[in-house]
Amino acid sequence: MNRILSPWCKEVKKTLIDRDMTMTELADRSEISRPYVSGVVNGRVIAPEIAAKISDVLGIKTEYSTAS
Repeated sequence: MNRILSPWCKEVKKTLIDRDMTMTELADRSEISRPYVSGVVNGRVIAPEIAAKISDVLGIKTEYSTAS
């Protein structure tokens, strides 16, 4: 059975595609390990503080972003 991704997960994936950015590049810019970033982005790991950091790095406004 496939997991249904949250709107935040979809927004992150779309942004990565639009910027031609890999998960490894996102992890490097976030200063978080690639497997952990991948788990959060793919909805396997629930970590609002990491999601906020990823949102801030990508500059996307979501329920997790801390930028106003």
